[in-house]
Amino acid sequence: METNETETQVTETQVATRVLNSDDTVEETPSMIEQYLKSKFLEGLDVNAEGGSEIPFFSKFQEIKTLLTEIFRSTQPASRSMKEILYYLNNVLIECKMLSEKHCLFRSPKDHIAINNIRMKLNKIKTELKEIKVRRMASNGNIQQQEPNGSSGDTHIFSPPVTPRSVDASIVHGFDEDVIIVKKLVLSQESEDGFKAIAIVGSYGIGKTTLSQLIFNNQEMKTHFLPRIWVSMSKFPGNDKDPKRAIVKRMLISLGVEEETMDVVFQNHGLQGLLCALHLQLLGKRYLIVLDDARDIDPWYGELNSRLKGGGKWEERFGYGLPKGYGGTVIVSSRDEELAKMMVGEKNLHHLLPLSDPDSCWAIFKDSVEKDGMRFNPSNVQDLRMEVTQKCGGIPLAAKMLGESLHKKIQNESSTFGGNQNRVHNT
Repeated sequence: METNETETQVTETQVATRVLNSDDTVEETPSMIEQYLKSKFLEGLDVNAEGGSEIPFFSKFQEIKTLLTEIFRSTQPASRSMKEILYYLNNVLIECKMLSEKHCLFRSPKDHIAINNIRMKLNKIKTELKEIKVRRMASNGNIQQQEPNGSSGDTHIFSPPVTPRSVDASIVHGFDEDVIIVKKLVLSQESEDGFKAIAIVGSYGIGKTTLSQLIFNNQEMKTHFLPRIWVSMSKFPGNDKDPKRAIVKRMLISLGVEEETMDVVFQNHGLQGLLCALHLQLLGKRYLIVLDDARDIDPWYGELNSRLKGGGKWEERFGYGLPKGYGGTVIVSSRDEELAKMMVGEKNLHHLLPLSDPDSCWAIFKDSVEKDGMRFNPSNVQDLRMEVTQKCGGIPLAAKMLGESLHKKIQNESSTFGGNQNRVHNT
């Protein structure tokens, strides 16, 4: 687990020194360190309770205290994971105390994000302690008290960021060269400002989203970038009618920020607060963001590589919320070439053209016909291949729709005549 490097945090060296300097002349063991860290946590929590000024998430700390009490009743030997959790827990408690010392009527976006991050850390600690409790109970033969998986309701915060529908690269045809080109654009040497923005441009149904998905889910991208965020620019689920606010909120949700935190930030600071929060969440990270199907020509989306300068305001540009200098990259897909130019610049466009290989169109068509295990082996295959090539015009979506239409027709015929849809179908 990661911790902030501050002078007030508990370190293993401090623990070892205090144990060795204590009056007890016993051998230092991992269990002693666990006991010391647990005592330090309980002491810190009790001091706060007696002081009268409650720290944030005091009730969560109390729940963790109860879990620790149950865990330490076990006779099982200490574990390294338990020791690390206790280090982490003490540091989170210190963070909360420092935050509670800020006596202010209105908190900044940075404070709200800090509170959200602490909530996430505590939920994670609680989840891990529950897992340790279950394991120790199982080792003691007391497995009946095991809690149902997911019963706490806390683990949803740590689910992976919202991602697009996974694409099976083995059944995607005709994009090999485009994948290579876009990957080179993304992974090539970083620009002077440590930020890249590129756009995939092409007509409807030509495969912009599919290509973006192939790049987004590529193993090299997963290794090179963290976090990775996918945003559909054409869909706005929920009741948020402001597209600017909806897009920023969706990105913050992908980064683990809770709805309640975002609502407080927006109420107190508006759109500039949300963009500032987004900037803080991405700061120092080599992120990959896909803005799929961009359509809005509002200048607010323009010049994604722009930085907030003196006298500027956070809410003036979307790009201000995207930190520069750490290797972050944004991929935009759009039918509108002028919009793409406005967002990423004319030199950073990748034009996606119709498929020139008839075999790719045929493969897309055939895969669509043969889905759900249906076999398809027409006797007039050459004539049908030529017809599919002419009708789809190199547009992958058109080839897919032709295939799905024939698939449905075969299904209906099989249902009408009592046939087997898995048979070899002759057309």
